[in-house]
Amino acid sequence: MKRLDRYILRHFLVSFLGSLLLLVVVLIAIDVAEKIDDFIARQVPFSALLRYYRNLIPFYANLLSPLMIFLSVLFFTGRLAQRSEIVALLASGVSFWRILWPYLALAFLFSLASSALQLYVIPQNVRRIEEFEYKYIKNRLYFDQRQVHIKLSHEDYFFVRAFDRFDWVGQEAHLETLRGRYLRHRYVAQEVQWLRETGRWRFFQVWYFAAGKPPRFIAQMDTLLPLTPEDIIRSDLYARTMTLEELWAEYQRQRYVGGDIADLLEMELHERIAIPLASLGLTALGFASASRKRRGGVAWQIGLGLVLAFIYVFLLVIAKSALGGITGWAWLGVWLPNLLFFTIAGIWLLRAPK
Repeated sequence: MKRLDRYILRHFLVSFLGSLLLLVVVLIAIDVAEKIDDFIARQVPFSALLRYYRNLIPFYANLLSPLMIFLSVLFFTGRLAQRSEIVALLASGVSFWRILWPYLALAFLFSLASSALQLYVIPQNVRRIEEFEYKYIKNRLYFDQRQVHIKLSHEDYFFVRAFDRFDWVGQEAHLETLRGRYLRHRYVAQEVQWLRETGRWRFFQVWYFAAGKPPRFIAQMDTLLPLTPEDIIRSDLYARTMTLEELWAEYQRQRYVGGDIADLLEMELHERIAIPLASLGLTALGFASASRKRRGGVAWQIGLGLVLAFIYVFLLVIAKSALGGITGWAWLGVWLPNLLFFTIAGIWLLRAPK
């Protein structure tokens, strides 16, 4: 590693870590200010608060890292350009691509680290954050809607009218098996309960109906179903609470049973790779745009960076909404902003002065 590489990497790291730390501290302060009344009213233990913020800080840091990398590149490269250091390097025979190499190398390392966190660490943090918020912040909510149907397999269906997300008890549950268009048999239970210790479902006060047979009453029945309470009541962060293996297994199961969230899980799988890799394209784009000396100075570079970051997030949201419901094309909604920004970055770099 030469002196130029050490110089770029050192200042890049200082800019990135400093801006990331500052923004995370601001977000934590905002979170504390919003929830301080709930903490006091519910008498949240200090140890629980420490665990909550110990999980929230890595979540925020990983979420904001691509944006902070982009802004750091703009800020640091803009300073180099304003002080004519890039012009001096080019005049001394250092190529434009040679200056860019340390940026891309560091961005690639950050992308790998962020992907690993997204796949294995952050889901556990999100799970603990959600548990804390449901215990101390959010009110006790119940799932109470009509005709909640879940397809368990190509022939089996489950229905529950109301389900308690905390006690795992449901009211008026049906378990049906079809053969073609005809009903093979049906279990109608007054109450159903999820047994977490065994992973089974316990049905109470059950009536059993089958074609050609008289109805039969069963006081209690335990059965194993490819179903968990999370399938009935999915939180807003349902997909983000699963590690890579759990997410892949759930995606395969939803595809098999024809679940309505298979596309959501497919997008989550691609997003955990695409978002961290966006750091590479944003780094190249930031370097290409900030390496020229402009009259507006560093402030103009940061303003441009904020506009481009907003455009990226906007395109990501629009593409996910537009393609998320199209089976087989959900993944494109995640990768489309990356492809667009990588293309723009490549064109901008090729047109930059060498």
